[in-house]
Amino acid sequence: MEYIIDRIRECVDKNRKEYIGFLSEYIQKDSTNPALGENKAPFACHLWMQKKLEEYGIFDKVDFWKSGNDFSNVAAVSEGEGEPLLFAGHTDTVPVTELQKAEWREDAGPWSGAVKEGKIYGRGASDMKAGCAAPLMAMHVLHKLGVKPKRPLYFTYVMSEENGGREFGVDSIIERGYFAKECIVMEPSNNLAIVPAIQGEFYFTIEVQGLSYHIASRHHTLYPHGYHVKNVPGKNAIELAIELIGELQKLEKELGQYANHPLTEWGSTTINFSGIESKGIFSAGAEKCKITGSMLYNPSISQEEAFAYFKGAVNRAAERSFWLKEHPPVVTIPYLLSAKPPVNVEMEHPLCRQLAEAARAFGREPVYESCLSTSDANYLQDHGIAAITMGPGANEYGVHGVNEYVPVEVYLESIARYAYFLSKQ
Repeated sequence: MEYIIDRIRECVDKNRKEYIGFLSEYIQKDSTNPALGENKAPFACHLWMQKKLEEYGIFDKVDFWKSGNDFSNVAAVSEGEGEPLLFAGHTDTVPVTELQKAEWREDAGPWSGAVKEGKIYGRGASDMKAGCAAPLMAMHVLHKLGVKPKRPLYFTYVMSEENGGREFGVDSIIERGYFAKECIVMEPSNNLAIVPAIQGEFYFTIEVQGLSYHIASRHHTLYPHGYHVKNVPGKNAIELAIELIGELQKLEKELGQYANHPLTEWGSTTINFSGIESKGIFSAGAEKCKITGSMLYNPSISQEEAFAYFKGAVNRAAERSFWLKEHPPVVTIPYLLSAKPPVNVEMEHPLCRQLAEAARAFGREPVYESCLSTSDANYLQDHGIAAITMGPGANEYGVHGVNEYVPVEVYLESIARYAYFLSKQ
């Protein structure tokens, strides 16, 4: 074991200029998600990757294909025998806003790939081009050492992760034939922490029906049995929505206290309200109201349980209201994006053990964490794939913000760890 570790160290050190250069050039290729911002050449980055990997001569096949009008995917294949292993990454990035451009350091711009003070700068450096590049460079290391993994390996890269576009991304990967029962997602994991658990997520709307009334009649809506009033003259849909929100906030606190996972923070189940929209004239009580939001929930809760908890809270609030009993709220789940089931893989899963062994091989005690933000790992889980996340980078390195970077040494260490891991496959 010591022999292969030393050889990997020496090879990574000898070829560090090549590996840093690959990542730097990768960052220089603008791969802004076409659904989120302007990208005049949406296929250019993946076409560059295809050509580069073919030139290396490491892989048995490099597959490029367009998915939808503006998206593309790449898969690099190392053939072998037995059960395949999938590596999943995304090349697309969020846009750099005009304000971010103005605040970005001048000597290491958003698409510079510049190396300054031991850091590689640029949009996507941490999220997640360093993670995408690392296992490819690890295969380069093994090729240099004359080592070929025995099992089939699929290294896949999509251009539609940041917009939640599974149809043109991970779903297209699976439909293309790159399915495996096990997967490593190379998203930034606080500098190579092993992440077997990720929150579930869904977006929702709740439509509430009220009854419009003149603002001068509001007192009758509050006290409908007063003099001359035999029936309820109106119901304010916004006030009814507030009752529902209150019940959902109770659910949020309850799940935060009692539904937990060994790797998650307490209170990690949250219900977020992003919008309340009502329709009507300014001089009347709101007749309709629509609540929009999302729920992030603990990996110990299944997707089916999360749906049931949420709808149960809405139903409880409705049961306490004579009006809502007769005019029940309409709940839409999922809304906007496909629901993301939680990832909850056992820490004793063989992939976790092997990644832990790779950490120890280079003098690191393995760290296990959960992730509060979702990724394509959730959609892979939906395909029945055990998805473990491990990659260089961290949110604190400017992910989606200004001056995004990845430390050079963390990136190089990830190459070494992946090389050791792959040498055992």
